[in-house]
Amino acid sequence: MSFLVSEERLGRVRVLPDKLANQIAAGEVVERPVSALKELVENALDAHATSIKVTVDAGGKRRIRVEDDGVGMDREDCLMALERHATSKLNRSEDLFSIKTLGFRGEALPSIASVSRLTLESRQKEAEHGHRVTVHGSKIKDLKEIQKMPGTTVTVDQLFFNMPARRKFMRKTETELSWIVNLMTTYSFAHTDKFFSLTHNGKTLFRVTPVKTLKERIYQHYGKPFVDDLLPFQREFGPFKLHGLLSKPHVRKTSRNFQYLFVNGRLVRDKVLNHAIYDAYREFGETRHYPIIFLFLECPSDEVDVNVHPAKTEIKFIHPNDVHDHVRDTLKAVLVQIPQTTPWKTTARPEFNQRLSPAEHSTPSQEQEPQVQTRFNFSRTGQSQDPGVVYQKSESTPYSRFIREHGQVFETETQSKPVIPPDQPSQETVHEESPRVLAQYNDSFILAQEPGALLLIDQHVAHERILYDQVLESYTSGQLESQMLLIPQTFELTRAQSIRLEESMDFVRSFGFDIDRFDSQTYVVREVPAIVSGGQEAEMVVELIEKALGNRGETKVEAMIQHLAATRACKAAVKINMRLSLEKMQHLVDQLWKSKTPLFCPHGRPIVLRFTDEEIEKNFLRR
Repeated sequence: MSFLVSEERLGRVRVLPDKLANQIAAGEVVERPVSALKELVENALDAHATSIKVTVDAGGKRRIRVEDDGVGMDREDCLMALERHATSKLNRSEDLFSIKTLGFRGEALPSIASVSRLTLESRQKEAEHGHRVTVHGSKIKDLKEIQKMPGTTVTVDQLFFNMPARRKFMRKTETELSWIVNLMTTYSFAHTDKFFSLTHNGKTLFRVTPVKTLKERIYQHYGKPFVDDLLPFQREFGPFKLHGLLSKPHVRKTSRNFQYLFVNGRLVRDKVLNHAIYDAYREFGETRHYPIIFLFLECPSDEVDVNVHPAKTEIKFIHPNDVHDHVRDTLKAVLVQIPQTTPWKTTARPEFNQRLSPAEHSTPSQEQEPQVQTRFNFSRTGQSQDPGVVYQKSESTPYSRFIREHGQVFETETQSKPVIPPDQPSQETVHEESPRVLAQYNDSFILAQEPGALLLIDQHVAHERILYDQVLESYTSGQLESQMLLIPQTFELTRAQSIRLEESMDFVRSFGFDIDRFDSQTYVVREVPAIVSGGQEAEMVVELIEKALGNRGETKVEAMIQHLAATRACKAAVKINMRLSLEKMQHLVDQLWKSKTPLFCPHGRPIVLRFTDEEIEKNFLRR
């Protein structure tokens, strides 16, 4: 079967008509109503608007109207704005690599106009009158002077009226509207100093006034309980400035809809940032659910390429490894310093609760996921928002120091406490002991006691956490343990990889490899890091080469080492159904209490359950 086009059908090469070219461009830029709205809102923000009012009908399928109070345009600019590749934001090719505006291609307005009935109204502040241009499918139907307030108003009616095939792909009104609400909410977070409103079918969905802080803006949309679960972070590294808010480890969502990522004020989707967030939270519980985060990264324009996709939501960092590691480390530094909680709330059996009042045993918040049933209900009275603390004050542990510096997570706070305390010299002279081991239950769990509470510790995952921390500590200090192979292994690299390995040989050997060239493209390995299993030598060497040369988009070396460390720790840790002496169990608990993240194993499973005296007495109806 031949797929060649016949000579009669081929025709001559010719320039596409402007109308057809605009419709093709619109296919990239304007996918659905929310795509058109995004371009119009970004134009308003670039015009220094302080007020942006959006009105939509039928989820944007019938009408989209964006009204701003920006700088406005004169008659010539109104007409020029409807021409393809006409923009006020670029003057020379060098400007493409130092973009400071949200829009820059000059494609949005003509693309939208080519697939809708568009009306553009604009007036500059110093002008006596404004102008209105009416366009139907790229054809100018009317141009006249009007009286209006300074600023620009763009009305898009009957989107895709001349493209029935594209119109069929639009979703139900409710679906299209949900995307529009998400977009407007998101941009209001990035621009807290501006007024935003959204009206649908004559009903105001939200109206937010300018505020001074991000927390105030979030409060406007989601309320106080949502804000109370957020913690601030801030860091500068090189020319980068990172700040924002993240959720406590136990607060997760089932999708990334509550992850707001901005780079230089631009809403982005980026795998490097997504992986850094995942990596930071990975050791703090359920990884199939997503934390809430509002992340703002500011950097010089030449450190990031925004000209990757027509929608301008995808970016590329010049130094992705550095960005990934700094973002991950910043978020993780916050998470390890807060009083940590169990990732679920226990649910009482009916026979234990039937005589208790509802106020004493409130229903867990729907935001706590997942919920599991245990034999008793140990939730605190009147505290349905936060799950219980796993373990409490022990002066010598990282957790107890954070309790002392920041207070219990159950305290009602009018203002959030600082996450990273100011540096202050430690004057601890008393070193309290870790919990005292009482017994072993079912040859699998350690029963321990601390002042005012009973602890149940999973011996396998506790030991797994200890071993995992030891391996990562060796890695970060450059002292990974090596093991000699009984039979040296050989592997082949491509010519390019071979050249790269020679350039980065010292770096590869610093990880515990004893490696030498055998011939032009074959290498022999005699010694490998102890965490590397048979057959993984070549894969890890290749990843190390890429890391050494800065070519790895995401830090796969760290991910590989973490995976290998977790696997090795799981295999080497004491098992369940294994009887331990009191001395061994006490040593295990002592080591666990020294960990920075003692609540979860590397795979996210919980390690410790804590039952306070008060909770136990309540369940026995003694209180």
